[in-house]
Amino acid sequence: MRKVKLIMCAFGLACALPAMAQPQSGDWEFTLGGGGSADNEFETGGATVNGSVGYFVNPNFEVGIRQGVGFDKFSENRDDEWFGSTRAAADWHFILGKFVPFIGVNIGLDYTEHDNAWNVAPEVGFKYYVYEKTFLFALGEYRWYWDKFQNIDNNADNGRFVLTLGIGFNVGGHR
Repeated sequence: MRKVKLIMCAFGLACALPAMAQPQSGDWEFTLGGGGSADNEFETGGATVNGSVGYFVNPNFEVGIRQGVGFDKFSENRDDEWFGSTRAAADWHFILGKFVPFIGVNIGLDYTEHDNAWNVAPEVGFKYYVYEKTFLFALGEYRWYWDKFQNIDNNADNGRFVLTLGIGFNVGGHR
């Protein structure tokens, strides 16, 4: 009987602790990360530093803005160059205690001194809360680019894989 009580107590504690990590409606989220990218054939690529600001509309749905700066080789015919990226994102979170996977989409603009390109990207990732409001995250996306909106479906094969790893913080919200 004592083992059963001990197991029940441990189970209750395990269930209660991760609940503290859940984002709340009204929480703001700030992230800082680094990552890399590669074209769809993994022939060219680069590295980035990224930051974001997000807002939880409810505990599962977040909207945000992401900014990245990096150094990349966008094509084999071009020299390496600095670039920037600004995107709006929307993500749905599946709250599983401290482990919070999410799926979403972002849309934005990548820009260099030579070129600008609109892009849209489905994305998937997860957050792991190491403290109540502090988490580590991984985000993977596949961006495809277009110069005119009617060309969006023709460029899906010319996209880039992007992976970001980093740290994030939730601030505020209604408790």
